Amino acid sequence: MGDIDVSIERLDDIRSQGKTTEEVTVFYDNWSKDYDKDLEKLGWNAPRYTAEGLSKLVTDRDARILDCAAGTGLVGQELKRLGYSNIDAIDISETILRQAEDKGIYKKLICAQIGAEPIPGVGKDEYDAIICSGAFLDGHLDDACLSEWVRIVKKGGLICIGVNVRTLYCVEGQTLKSLLDSRKLQQVEKYQVKNYLKEEDGCFLAYRVL
Repeated sequence: MGDIDVSIERLDDIRSQGKTTEEVTVFYDNWSKDYDKDLEKLGWNAPRYTAEGLSKLVTDRDARILDCAAGTGLVGQELKRLGYSNIDAIDISETILRQAEDKGIYKKLICAQIGAEPIPGVGKDEYDAIICSGAFLDGHLDDACLSEWVRIVKKGGLICIGVNVRTLYCVEGQTLKSLLDSRKLQQVEKYQVKNYLKEEDGCFLAYRVL
């Protein structure tokens, strides 16, 4: 089996349905060493698209940003390229966070599950923006986490999400609808991008915390 075939197999495996949180964590622990190399082979443009989308809305390069489901720090690299330097990272995999730490981008690393429950050690109104790229899919994140993100982002701050169009339903669920209806969030951006991953399209979404 060639290198590109192995990369595709790993991608298909992690995108398959039915994995528990523990299985996802172990998968990323094992994948961490080859993660960047595999995604480069697969044409993974999501980090760049998501970071550039945020940059059009968050003009303060000193803004405090939390990179959610940061993985090895590919989004952080793009944010650094765009001039941001006050960035923290959170991911469920401690092994993959060590890869992110080696890039020297993040000020703080948080190893925790991302969901509706409060993130340990993160206070209310702590961040100017949250960025999340590629993590809204089965077995990973869904819109339940948005209620916690609203808590930790300052009023007027932004939540910026890059998602494959195939799994847009993981973002646009009942929790998001409730937050929009109750005017805790306001959608400020939504557009489609080409070649988000290989030949698959993606979507950039941005919400302002009210």
